[in-house]
Amino acid sequence: MSTIVVTGGPGGGKSSFLNDVRNDRELAERIVVLPEAIHAAVRSSISPREPAFQRLVVNLQKKIEQAAAETFESENRVLLTHRGTLDPLAFCLSQGWSQERFFAVTGLDPVTEYQRYHGVIHLVSTAVGAPQFYRYRPDEHRPETPQEAAVLDEHLGRIWGRHPRYHRIANDSLDWGTKSQNARAALRQLLAG
Repeated sequence: MSTIVVTGGPGGGKSSFLNDVRNDRELAERIVVLPEAIHAAVRSSISPREPAFQRLVVNLQKKIEQAAAETFESENRVLLTHRGTLDPLAFCLSQGWSQERFFAVTGLDPVTEYQRYHGVIHLVSTAVGAPQFYRYRPDEHRPETPQEAAVLDEHLGRIWGRHPRYHRIANDSLDWGTKSQNARAALRQLLAG
C-alpha cells in the first residue's frame, strides 16, 4: 500500500488541502486521509523538548500508518498522511538539535524513511511568499510567529526535498483555490505513477 506525505510549515494549508481531498469525489474514493500524530503526543505528559517526546511522535506516526495499511490492505487505496516520520526533525532543528541527535534519539534512517513514502506534497507556509495571509494564533494550534513558521518551512523543504517524488506547492497565485488545485494535480500525478 502506498503512502503519500502532506507536509509544510505552519499555515501552509495542509488541513484545508486534506479537507479538499475528502470533498473531491474522485480523489476521496482512492484515498484514506490519516491524522497528524503530534495531536495525540501533545496530550501526553511528556514535554516536547524531551527526547522521549520525539520518539513518541515518530512511533505514533508509524503506528497510525501501519494500522491504516492493515485495515485497508485489501482495497486499492492510497494513504495520505498529515505529516510523516521526518517532520519532527524540522521542529528539532528549530530547537537547536543536530540531525545526528534526532536520528540517534528516534532510531530513524533518512533513506529508509524516504522509501516508506511513495511521494511528498509540500504546501509552503503562507509565511513564505504570502505573509499577509499567515494567521498567528499563539493560544491555538499555531504558536509560531511568521518568522518561526518560515524557518520550519525551510527545514521541511530541505528534509523532504531529497525525496525522489517531492512536489513543492508555493504561494505563487496568492489564492487558496489555485494552490489547492496545484496540490491536487500533484496528488493525481503521484497516484498515476
